[in-house]
Amino acid sequence: MKTGLFTSIALVCSGITSFAADFTLKVNLSDSIRQVTHCASGALYGVTEQYPVDINAMIGPLKCRMFCQPGAGGQGNQHPYGDAIKVAERLKNTDAQVQITLPDILPNWPYKWPGLDSWLKQVEECVNRKKASGLTNFHSYVIWNEPYGTWNDSNGDFHSTVWKPTYELLRRLDPDMPIVGPAIAYYTEERMRKFFKFCKENNCLPDIVCWHQWGSGGLPGAVENVRKLEKEFGLPDYPICVNEYCAGSNAELQKYEGCPGYSVPFIAKFERYKIESATISWWFTQYPGRLGSILTANNEKGGGWHLYKWYGDMEGYMASVTPPNDKSEGLDGFAAVNKKMREASIVLGGNNTGLVDVAIEGIPEWMGSEVEVTTEVVTWENKDKAVAGPQTLATDIYTVNNGKIIVPVNVTSKLYAYRLYITPGEVVPRSPFLDKALSIPGTIEAEYFDNGSAGVAYYDKDKQNRGEGYRLETGVDVYTIKDKPNEYAVGYAQNEEWLDYTVNVEKEAFYDITATLSSGGEQSGIQLQLDGENITEMLQTAPNDNDWESYLETKTRTLTKLPQGEHTLRMSVVGDWINIDKFVFVEYDPTSVDLIDASETQTFEIYDSIGRKYGEITSSQVDISNKLKEKGFASGTYILKSSKKVLKVIVD
Repeated sequence: MKTGLFTSIALVCSGITSFAADFTLKVNLSDSIRQVTHCASGALYGVTEQYPVDINAMIGPLKCRMFCQPGAGGQGNQHPYGDAIKVAERLKNTDAQVQITLPDILPNWPYKWPGLDSWLKQVEECVNRKKASGLTNFHSYVIWNEPYGTWNDSNGDFHSTVWKPTYELLRRLDPDMPIVGPAIAYYTEERMRKFFKFCKENNCLPDIVCWHQWGSGGLPGAVENVRKLEKEFGLPDYPICVNEYCAGSNAELQKYEGCPGYSVPFIAKFERYKIESATISWWFTQYPGRLGSILTANNEKGGGWHLYKWYGDMEGYMASVTPPNDKSEGLDGFAAVNKKMREASIVLGGNNTGLVDVAIEGIPEWMGSEVEVTTEVVTWENKDKAVAGPQTLATDIYTVNNGKIIVPVNVTSKLYAYRLYITPGEVVPRSPFLDKALSIPGTIEAEYFDNGSAGVAYYDKDKQNRGEGYRLETGVDVYTIKDKPNEYAVGYAQNEEWLDYTVNVEKEAFYDITATLSSGGEQSGIQLQLDGENITEMLQTAPNDNDWESYLETKTRTLTKLPQGEHTLRMSVVGDWINIDKFVFVEYDPTSVDLIDASETQTFEIYDSIGRKYGEITSSQVDISNKLKEKGFASGTYILKSSKKVLKVIVD
């Protein structure tokens, strides 16, 4: 058993804790609520024409459902940033859709009403821009925003003056685009009843019902009430959109916009009550484009981003979670089960601290009689504090009893979110992929690493395969190479990760090695070992301006002869963020190198033992150690490479 957070693991594993829990969170992994939709991932004005700078890195992993954006951006409009059509263009290669907020084409707050004719003309211009764009990643139109606070009754009755004529125009111009309303500032039965009554009598019912939610505790009651009203008026159960949500609108709660601990109960209830879409508010930071305050003012990942990354990682179906009090802001959670990737995850948090018993039942049989549970935490101080990522608190093996386990989690802050990541606990021994050792000389595809459990056949830091249909039983990120549907690469590789390969060296010899690599960002590479001994220096590829699909060949030679027979080849990652396609071994004749006069002057590239380059030196082999010492190189081992020779040089 691995070291855990709690000392009485044996008691925990049998379903009995040695501590009196303050709260119990019940999870049934076999009770499916619905398929994963990531309904709560998105933000009001979360994207602008400029921010986030890297859409793929900041938005892609979150699987965002929808962003609510102004119908027109630029000076003179309600918001100068985040024009819906321009944002849709930036998001076209992501999972996200764009909701167009029509009243934001107007100036001032509250909105300055220009008269019906001018208003309808501007709406038509917005619709025409949307249609002319040719983009298809739009979600809906919001006719008005918070009408019971932003509409002046002196201009006429809102429903007949604004809602009905705008509704009819949209149905004529863009009949297939859903219409959202009434988008009231907070839910009340009186306002929703008035809206339903008018819309039914005037044949202008929305496609999606919408309101704003301040505090998560009120959502269950609001949903219950709207369902009651729908029955009263003989209406169907409409999809529900909450296109602004936050802990609260008062000064004390505004600061928790995007905070992990406060966000968990929102996501939990949105899933439990099958909300169609929801977006984090944006009112309480200086600039938009921060994905609802989950990015810092410097466009860095805050704690909230990592919470929504956990949520974005969920695939399969959402499972039932029962909190201590569904109608409070307190402890809550959401869970997902992904059979394809043999994993389950449970996220918890809320306005409570103390020891929580996460009582899990319905653990699928395919998980086996033992499961591995990794407990992680995402911390948070404020909106502008960057957070490197989740921290691992414990990794333990639990014995499953009648499909049940109890996992204790010590919730130390209401600002934090916690995750239990659950995988089968059985250790699978290492064996060759495709049941046959890979041949050297030959081509070794990076994705052909050995079968076996994490830590046995491979090591990957995030434990989840974010690939696209290959080796999904592992935690290695294997994805399809662009425009090559039957070819794969290992992607998103990070420093210290490794893959093992069972290889058969057909002949004792030196080998040329060509690695096909891609790095869109940092200087990174790989290093190869045979049976634990380095056989190459670092094979490094140059960063390529965030283009992760452009692969370059990097060549080197083995430092020593590879012995004949079956061996373990390990590929270790050096540096962060590199994609590995393959590496090719070709025998070479070292005779021409060995016969070179050791006194011949050559130009050598200088590397340390992990592949960092230190420049070049022109010298003979005979005098090279002294030359390095004269140039100020510290004592140690260096790898020197010329066009004719690879040397290991020791400076003492």
